[in-house]
Amino acid sequence: MSFVKYFVSLVVIFFLTSVFSYFRISINLVTLLIMRIILPALLTFILFTSSLNAQIAVESFRVLPTDQTARITDPVVDQNGEKCALIKVVSTMQGLLFEGGMLGIMKREWKNGEYWVYVPHGTKRITIKHDQLGVLRNYIYPEAISEATVYEMALTTGTVVTTIVAPEIEGVWLMVTSDPTGADLYIDDTYVGQTPFQKKLKKQRCNYRLSKAKYQPNAGVVDLSNTEDKKQLDLTLKPDFGSVYIATEPESGAEVIFDNRSTGKTTPCTLNEVESGTHRITLRKEWYEPVVKEFTLAAEEEKNLTVNLVPSFGEITITTDPKADIFIDNQKKNYGQHTCRLSPGIYSIKAQKAKHNDEEQSIEIVVGDKKTISLNPRPQYGALDVASTPWEADITIDGKNYGKTPKTIKNLLIGTYTVKLTKAGYAPLTKTLTIDEGETESINVELPSGKQVTINSNPQGAKLYIDNEYKGATPFTTELSFGRHNVKLTQTEYIDLNQRIEVTETTTNINLTLQTMMKDIPGMIFVKGGCFQMGSKEYTDEKPVHQVCVNDFYIGKYEVTQKQWKEIMGNNPSNFKCNNCPVERVSWNDVQDFIKKLNTKTGQTYRLPTEAEWEYAARGGDQSRNYKYSGSNNIDDVAWYGYEKSGKKTHAVGTKQANELSIYDMSGNVWEWCSDWYKDKYYRNSPERNPQGPSNGSLRVLRGGSWFNIARYCRVAYRLRHFPDRSSNYLGFRLTRSSE
Repeated sequence: MSFVKYFVSLVVIFFLTSVFSYFRISINLVTLLIMRIILPALLTFILFTSSLNAQIAVESFRVLPTDQTARITDPVVDQNGEKCALIKVVSTMQGLLFEGGMLGIMKREWKNGEYWVYVPHGTKRITIKHDQLGVLRNYIYPEAISEATVYEMALTTGTVVTTIVAPEIEGVWLMVTSDPTGADLYIDDTYVGQTPFQKKLKKQRCNYRLSKAKYQPNAGVVDLSNTEDKKQLDLTLKPDFGSVYIATEPESGAEVIFDNRSTGKTTPCTLNEVESGTHRITLRKEWYEPVVKEFTLAAEEEKNLTVNLVPSFGEITITTDPKADIFIDNQKKNYGQHTCRLSPGIYSIKAQKAKHNDEEQSIEIVVGDKKTISLNPRPQYGALDVASTPWEADITIDGKNYGKTPKTIKNLLIGTYTVKLTKAGYAPLTKTLTIDEGETESINVELPSGKQVTINSNPQGAKLYIDNEYKGATPFTTELSFGRHNVKLTQTEYIDLNQRIEVTETTTNINLTLQTMMKDIPGMIFVKGGCFQMGSKEYTDEKPVHQVCVNDFYIGKYEVTQKQWKEIMGNNPSNFKCNNCPVERVSWNDVQDFIKKLNTKTGQTYRLPTEAEWEYAARGGDQSRNYKYSGSNNIDDVAWYGYEKSGKKTHAVGTKQANELSIYDMSGNVWEWCSDWYKDKYYRNSPERNPQGPSNGSLRVLRGGSWFNIARYCRVAYRLRHFPDRSSNYLGFRLTRSSE
């Protein structure tokens, strides 16, 4: 190429010289033109064209560690029978020549768009030549050339203008599946995705390689050259792991540490998907020496390991007579008998029992010991002399019979005892005393001629008088002489009881019952159960109108009055004092206290009405005429309401017109507590039969309106709510009880 350039330059100079001679231009002028104009232009042309012929250069050189071409798929051996290294030369330029120095080049071929150059391992340099691009001489490899290893050399060259007619690229579909799925797929050392895989590729031979953690690689060649449409490879990866079953003797339960990491397992156990190779397990168990064991596991191998643990303890059994608490190094271990393991060393063992002297020993434990030791705490004794008048009284000490008086009782353990003397025809006598070690205590008493009797009352807590002398509150235990005695019981809200009792030798308990002053709350109305349409369309929490059915029940004809409250509770919290006016300023919680005391006195089961029972009764039950207010559509007939109209206060119950069931004041006078919790949307999911309201809440339901409210709030469907611990001068209640 350089020769051609210089030849063209000489021709141009000769041509110009001839032209100048023809036109008789002086030689000096010609020389001047050549030196000043033509020659610099030619030199510029030569330098420019030379710059277009850049030398061959190596852009990169690297090892392809996962490429198995030189080792498995296309190996070539050298003159020594050893596998060559393969250098894949990446270049768009064909016509390259390669020289390998003294060791030479074993094979060179153009393949898959690159040069494959096989060289013996240990080769140090290579020379690359090209007719147009020149020579890259003695390029020294930056990496050591190893046997059966693949390298990639990327070349960069100057610009060569070539006109290429792009051929039509024929492609076929390659589909690859693997077992297991999710393996990484490489085509000609380029990662293309994971299995299952499908892609259209050129018609040519391709190297493939599958890899997946814990599985052996699978590599090979797929020839797509003669494939018409598609080709499928179904490949199986062989496991590169196995399993290890680990057991320990003579005991199981050892902690398993695998390759210095805790497995969270104890023996016996199986470790699955363990990578092939050499591993180390450490086994730890209390009372045994740690064991470290190495093993080698092949792929797909199922290995069984049984490891013998070496004890690092001795065993001891401690018995006590009499049975006592057992201590080892001052820590309580057991009672009566104890067996345990101990690590080698010296220990203090002790038996301890109340009223006995401790027995303590020091022992040494060595590995393999099996010792049995008996400890015998020594009792601490005293004595007791017992005498009585009259004699022949039965002696009982802490519930155990010791014979009759007089008597000396020996070998009593030290401590505090309760001594009881009993004799027919006399009241029993009880003494408490303390026995000290080596000492003799004595009792000499005269038995009273009577008997210990317990007087009970229903209800309890009544004041007790015996023979006109106040004794205390029932139940009361005292000693009474044999014969007759006058007994009096008094308690608030119960009728005083005066009764004559007789104490005999067989008398132990005397049970008396007080009669209550109240039997029932007057004016309860029976309400026959039935079904009705509950709610209204006026307010959101009254919607939807829905059918509800209730059982038979009783409800108060009147609101509970201040007189009735005072009879039960002993006080009157109302703001507007009036015996027959409804009690007010009572919270829901206050009402529960009232009902509890009322039920205790009467033996009944009074309660607050449910919201459904209240509205059913307010509407007139099975006699309902569907009034807006309870008993009328004209509120003035049936209710004390409206702040001014009511005179700004409550009024005596039953002074307005009753409803269809002869029940008064269910509209107006005072709001009435119901048993239900309040929820504004409860009607949407209320059960049809005997609804009890929501299961929980923070507010309780009130119904009926009051002296303070306008007519709208006195409707039978209107719902109010309040905190159960709050009270006001417009809040009262009405009682209910079931018919059963």
